[in-house]
Amino acid sequence: MKVASLEIIYKTIEQLTLSHFQGSIIRGAFGYAFRKIICPIRDKQCVECILKTKCVYAYIFETPRPEDSQIMRKYETIPRPFIFEPPVKNKQEYQQGEKFTFALTLIGKAIDYLPYFIYALDEMGKNGLGRNRGKLELLSVKQGKQIIYDGEHKKIKGQIKIKELAINKPRKPVNAIRIKFLTPFRIVYEGKVAQSLDFHILIRSLLRRIGLLSYFHSDEPYGIDFTNLISKAEKVRTLHSDLRLQDQFRFSTRQHRRIPSAGMIGEITYQGDLTDFIPYLKIGEMVHLGKGTVFGMGKYKMEVIE
Repeated sequence: MKVASLEIIYKTIEQLTLSHFQGSIIRGAFGYAFRKIICPIRDKQCVECILKTKCVYAYIFETPRPEDSQIMRKYETIPRPFIFEPPVKNKQEYQQGEKFTFALTLIGKAIDYLPYFIYALDEMGKNGLGRNRGKLELLSVKQGKQIIYDGEHKKIKGQIKIKELAINKPRKPVNAIRIKFLTPFRIVYEGKVAQSLDFHILIRSLLRRIGLLSYFHSDEPYGIDFTNLISKAEKVRTLHSDLRLQDQFRFSTRQHRRIPSAGMIGEITYQGDLTDFIPYLKIGEMVHLGKGTVFGMGKYKMEVIE
């Protein structure tokens, strides 16, 4: 499965006031701008539209399940092939002339639509962001030091670098790991939001996400032995847990209300035969875990202890 990580850099033209849950704000503003520049039939929902199977907006933002899909037949939509990662510092007030940056990860076939993302991000800045609709100017899109898009000349300059996420087992056995969540995660297990994180619960959620992303958004889906891996995961024990609930809300413009999006944050240490899980946990560092990943939720770092 292919991924590409980008840094989006704006300059504020006006004062910018943002709420705490910035990933939701960015995603919502991007979606509005994206649909505005792409959609020819705005008085219909994507599920009702005859263009949905060929529409860039529908594929990226609404992501309907292909009619010939052999999985997820009970669902109308599938995992989105992008992730917005808001600023880690979560600064909420920006004065005129300050830089506002965040990260964007494109997954699989979505990488081919990079120009559409850039166009929509430019429009998003013009439309304004946050409570006061503060206007921004898209300065550049970068990968490290390389400029992919030059906002001054409105030109894509560089070749995007793509990373292949392969299932490569570590050379040495791994018996203990520590996972630190950088943003809250929200996992539903047996119909309830998980308040603790046994290793098999984490792995069930992670393998499902990785499997669905590769099935729907890559040319060669992973062959994941779910039954064997989950059986092994149930034997891994929690050595130490320092997870805590973080309350947060996001505002849905579609539903016109605040939606609870509380998640767990902190770190947790596992011990057991973890060797077979390391490749998937490394992929998870790129594609996140649980619900709300498009907002930046479920971002973590894994450390091998022994």
